[in-house]
Amino acid sequence: MTTNVDPDKTSESAPIEIHLSAGAAAEAAPSAGAAATAAPDQPDLGPAVFQIRDMGVWYGNHEAVRGVSMDIPQNAITAIIGPSGCGKSTALRCLNRMNDLVPGARVTGQVLFGDDDLLSADVDPVDLRGRIGMVFQKPNPFPKSIKDNLEFGMKVNGIKATAERVEQALRDAALWDEVKDRLKAEAFSLSGGQQQRLCIARAIAVEPEVILMDEPCSALDPIATLAIEDLMKKLAERYTLVVVTHNMQQAARISDFTAFFMLGELVEFDLTSKIFTKPEKKITEDYITGRFG
Repeated sequence: MTTNVDPDKTSESAPIEIHLSAGAAAEAAPSAGAAATAAPDQPDLGPAVFQIRDMGVWYGNHEAVRGVSMDIPQNAITAIIGPSGCGKSTALRCLNRMNDLVPGARVTGQVLFGDDDLLSADVDPVDLRGRIGMVFQKPNPFPKSIKDNLEFGMKVNGIKATAERVEQALRDAALWDEVKDRLKAEAFSLSGGQQQRLCIARAIAVEPEVILMDEPCSALDPIATLAIEDLMKKLAERYTLVVVTHNMQQAARISDFTAFFMLGELVEFDLTSKIFTKPEKKITEDYITGRFG
């Protein structure tokens, strides 16, 4: 399922023009039984990998995110957009319990991942992060060799580190041909775009079900950004991707569904084609057309 954008209109200042592929249109059609689990004010999306109900996030006495309810579809790319400080990254980090690492953070509501409520004390966050990988805004390879970066993650997650697994992860991240002759080189010897692809390879090496990405291209040049975007589209054939981005043109290019956040609240969630061409809310239209943000 892919959402296609006119390739001649890809700069941040260019108008956004979206064409929904036939496959995406078919997959977005209502499916039997979907209405029973769908969150309020969103389309029928088919199987959901996450079911989020009335989720809120507190940092001490400050409520950063409130009342978020949405279903995130399986094997698709969901983009989360909105102005700076609107709660995008905070909401994303709830999906693999990264907020647990923030002193004073507290998450309320319910986040279902399959049959498991991720917020339950019975859920092991370390195990969870093996099933739900994370790629951060800035490339953060370990100060080790390229090979060691991949093997370390496997060992931590109880996966036997083999040369075949290392190669496959690098191939999946479209990096193998560039590094296959220098696997023992320091990861920091790679370019910024290569380092980010290495971090993606490290995430997928442990065979996750979902990959979360927090503005993965914000520190990259346009060429590296396009390489990462192409990679995300390929990964969506096997994984569910949830991507926070400040770049609306990027959201339009890569995503199947888009969630618009404002002041800690989910304003609108729908097919990317609809969000960018016929949003339900006036505030969404104002943001998309650049009237604020």
